[in-house]
Amino acid sequence: MDQQSSSSPSEEQASPKRPKTTFIPPEDRKHSRFGIASFILSIVTLLGYILLGALGTTMIEPFMTENGPLLEPNQETLEAMTTLAAVFILVMIINIIGLALGIVGCFSKNRKRAVAVIATIVNSIVIVTIAALFFFVLNA
Repeated sequence: MDQQSSSSPSEEQASPKRPKTTFIPPEDRKHSRFGIASFILSIVTLLGYILLGALGTTMIEPFMTENGPLLEPNQETLEAMTTLAAVFILVMIINIIGLALGIVGCFSKNRKRAVAVIATIVNSIVIVTIAALFFFVLNA
């Protein structure tokens, strides 16, 4: 007359089956992979924007004076500026992907979210800053 379980079979059938979730203490959780990827992309894009700004300024500087453009850029310079614009668009796409990965990492239930939140904030600030610069340049 051993009783292995404390509940009767009728009680087990009456209760709805819930998925078994295990509690993982915060100190044992790993950082979100999406958050880490987003943070890396945010740093790469931030450095990319700084590099693109420096290269763009260096390319345009010989042709500018206080009164406006001094000389018309030659064909090689125009091609280099077009390439720079294409790289800028690529960096912008990578930045948006980083923002999306950060948002996905923020909703991870079994992992730490701190890196994902920081990466989402950095990506958002960079995107808003670039958008504000475009707005001010186009309206000036």
